[in-house]
Amino acid sequence: MGKPVRTSESGFFVAGYEARTSRVAEAHPQTAKIPALWEKIERGELEALIPKRLAKGKPFVVYYNYESDSGGPFSVLLGYQVIGQADVPKGLSGLNVPAGRYLMFTAEGPRPGSVAQAWHEIHTYFEQSGAPQRAYTFDYEVHENSLRVSVFVAIR
Repeated sequence: MGKPVRTSESGFFVAGYEARTSRVAEAHPQTAKIPALWEKIERGELEALIPKRLAKGKPFVVYYNYESDSGGPFSVLLGYQVIGQADVPKGLSGLNVPAGRYLMFTAEGPRPGSVAQAWHEIHTYFEQSGAPQRAYTFDYEVHENSLRVSVFVAIR
C-alpha cells in the first residue's frame, strides 16, 4: 500500500445489506458479520435486486455510525451506489454518504486478505505523530475489481 492521497469527495447514495459490528467481532470467524454480507454479493443476490447500479456496478462498503473510535462498534453497509432512496428495494437499507474530506489508500492483491492488511496499515498510519485526525463519520471502500480496492477514510 502506497502513501495516502488527500481528496475531497462528493456525496453519494448506497443501497445494500447492513449490519452492526466491531473490529473485535470481525477478528473472529464465529462473530464476524461482514463475510456473510460478501457471500450474498458474490452469489449475485444483490445485483438482481438493484438493477440501476451506478459506479459501473462496483461494490461499496461503507462504515459509519461509529460509537467512539476505531475500537468501538460501528455500522457497515455493503452494496452498490444508486441515485437515491427511490432505488432502494424493500428489505434493503439505503444510506446517504455526504461529501467530505478523505485520505484515499489503495489495497492491491486478492481479497479479503489485501483489504484486512490495508486496514491494519491504515490504523497504524493514523497512530503516527503528525497524521491527520480521523473524523469517524463515513469511511468507505470501492472494490474496483477483485485485486484492487480504494479505501477512503474521513479526516477532520
